[in-house]
Amino acid sequence: MPYPVDVTVEYGDGERSRGLAVAGILLPIKLLMTLPHMIVLGIVSIGAFFAAWFGYWAIAFTGNLPPGIARFVHNTIGWSTRISAWIASMRDEYPAFALEQPDYPATVVITEPTLERSRGLAVTGILWGIKGLLLLPHIIVIQVLGIVAAIAGWIAFWAIAFTGVYPDGIFNFVLGTLRWSVRINAWQFSLTDEYPPFALND
Repeated sequence: MPYPVDVTVEYGDGERSRGLAVAGILLPIKLLMTLPHMIVLGIVSIGAFFAAWFGYWAIAFTGNLPPGIARFVHNTIGWSTRISAWIASMRDEYPAFALEQPDYPATVVITEPTLERSRGLAVTGILWGIKGLLLLPHIIVIQVLGIVAAIAGWIAFWAIAFTGVYPDGIFNFVLGTLRWSVRINAWQFSLTDEYPPFALND
């Protein structure tokens, strides 16, 4: 059974903007271009944090995560993922200022659980530190992978600047790291009860 949380980013023919790649090489420039997103998404993310915490209480008492909370948190993670894909030059299309952008070629897909949700896991979420502690092995690994992916992505900027093409091996590795990170967040916020795999692609 595939894991119920996945991230897809269309590689296409691999051609990417050389200009945006140069902005990536000079990383502060590209980060500055996303500053408006970071400000708005930061505010939205605070709302998603509290929504998820109320969601834990709902699961603890009813066994279900309210659809509105699930959709809000899912869309917040999706917005963050689109920004990450753009910063990494995985896509050149600048993301919209929107919780939903179904036509954007970088998406977070979450299969809705069909069974009653784990009340025990919800309680560990209410006691926030406990659920975070359960993710500690993942957090350690993803920190290391994140550093490696950042270096690999910077190398990819140079490759794009000279060739106009994103190396597919680096693309797949950066995508796998992004996917892993999203799965950690999805589990933390109770969008799924299935503990994330220690894998880039499963």
